[in-house]
Amino acid sequence: MEAIFFVKLLVYFFLWTLYSYTIHVIAHLNFRFNFLKYIHVKHHSYKYTGLKWPPLSDYFFWFGGLRASLDVWITFTLPLLLLLFIEFDVALTLLVFHYFYEVFLSRDILDHNPNITGKITRFIPIGSFHMKHHKYYKCNYSLFITFWDYLFRTTDSCLDARNKKIREARHAHTSKAENV
Repeated sequence: MEAIFFVKLLVYFFLWTLYSYTIHVIAHLNFRFNFLKYIHVKHHSYKYTGLKWPPLSDYFFWFGGLRASLDVWITFTLPLLLLLFIEFDVALTLLVFHYFYEVFLSRDILDHNPNITGKITRFIPIGSFHMKHHKYYKCNYSLFITFWDYLFRTTDSCLDARNKKIREARHAHTSKAENV
């Protein structure tokens, strides 16, 4: 029975992180009336402060304003609340994880901490991995695990490779036009 719970937990964790990755990517797309982008852009104005304790409002899942709160609620909380109706124990476990991560770890401790570098950021999108997303916007969308960025080739290294190919193609096109 416990093995089934952990398998379900792992499966739903991956589905939840895929959902949050997808919502995050959509929030960065430029199209008219992109409500997700409108609420998510607030997240990109966050600055690292080095504080160890969250503001009091975070304990109540209010992240400094309606847009920032909606961003978290839509990207992470809503799918878990819906999952409560399908797999209550799994959903409750993920909600507890989500609560503690969002309140105690997500701001300056892990996500926006530029001092976290190295191998851990290959697997967990924290520190320098997440901060590159804030710098370049078009990469490193994953949250909780980096798996989706590697699978869909949206890491910053893939972005560098894509940009290099574009520059080479432009150069080749320009050189070809000059030879005519």
